[in-house]
Amino acid sequence: MTRIWNRLHAALSSEKGQGTVEYFLVILAATALAIIALRWLQQGSGGGLLGNLFGRIIQWVMGRF
Repeated sequence: MTRIWNRLHAALSSEKGQGTVEYFLVILAATALAIIALRWLQQGSGGGLLGNLFGRIIQWVMGRF
């Protein structure tokens, strides 16, 4: 019985792949925040900010060439 418990405990407490899961969760959270920020900039109180920002960037790049 002790042998079975030890094997079960070792299998459940294994840290293999834990780093991959943590990276996945960080990327998932960053993606969710980016989507929320883009939605806010496209509509609502930040509606014109995104268009103005891209317009200014394009004008700056065109002025360089």
